[in-house]
Order: sequence, then C-alpha cells, then structure tokens
Amino acid sequence: MVQFPAELFVVPLGAPSGLSLRLARADDLRPLHTTCHPDKPLLQFRAHFEKMLDWQENDRCCWLVACDETGQIVGSGELVAYPHGNELANLVVIPTRRDEGIGTAMIEVLTAVARHLGLDGLEIGVDVSNGRALALYERLGFTMDRQLNLPNQEPAIILHKAL
Repeated sequence: MVQFPAELFVVPLGAPSGLSLRLARADDLRPLHTTCHPDKPLLQFRAHFEKMLDWQENDRCCWLVACDETGQIVGSGELVAYPHGNELANLVVIPTRRDEGIGTAMIEVLTAVARHLGLDGLEIGVDVSNGRALALYERLGFTMDRQLNLPNQEPAIILHKAL
C-alpha cells in the first residue's frame, strides 16, 4: 500500500473548521452506509465497501472520509484507478452539511493524491439534472468530455481534468 504523506490530507483553506480528512478503514462500514449511502441496500454497499478497501490496500483506490469535529462522518469520495483512466467516484456530502465547502475540500485533496501518484488526469461523472455538482466540478477545473447514456438511468455528463 502506498504510504501517503500526512500533508496530503490537510484540510484546504476555506473548508469548515473542525473538518478532518482521512482514508476509509474497516470500521467505517456501518457509519458510511448510514450517513452517506442509506439509499443502497446494506449487502450491496458491503460488497462495494469491501472491494474498495481491497483496492485501497492494493493501490487502486483512495477512499477519503470527511469527519466533523466530533468524529462523525459527513462525507466521502473515492479516487479509483482503472486501466483506462482515473475517476473521482461516489462523492457524497450529507444533506445537512452541503454548501459548506466539504465537497470542494474532498475534491482538492483527492486531486492532490492523484498528483502525488503521478496520474495524468481525472474524470468525474454527474447526472445532467445535478446542476449544483456540475457547477462545482467546472469551478474546480473539470471540463465537459462527453455525455453518457445508460439504459434505465438518467443521462450523465463525464468531465475531465488534466493534472
């Protein structure tokens, strides 16, 4: 497993006071499910969680967890390395903590991790109806790459950022 320098996880300026960022760990299963992914069935989430923790141990994923001053999880996001590219995925900030800069902080830290790993670019997807997330990603330097139309799902926009 890649050992990341601690300074990569320093909370960027402008983020809420008391916010901390760290890698996901095995004891985060239930808190992450409850706070960030309650819409997913637990068994489905558990399978994803275990796969991503395995990938994190094998340098294919960096799962970032955002916590408030009490240690409660308020958001999470993944940097996933695939053979064809690198993706920021499953970015979530709990509804009561949105518009505070937590999502921005997570994206900035995950981008710093990607640079540390020597990655040359990142992709991120967003549903076409999610204008708030699209505006955030564009503000952080992502540009429209393509639209993705999958069966039985809302169309998504894939954005790219060169590093």
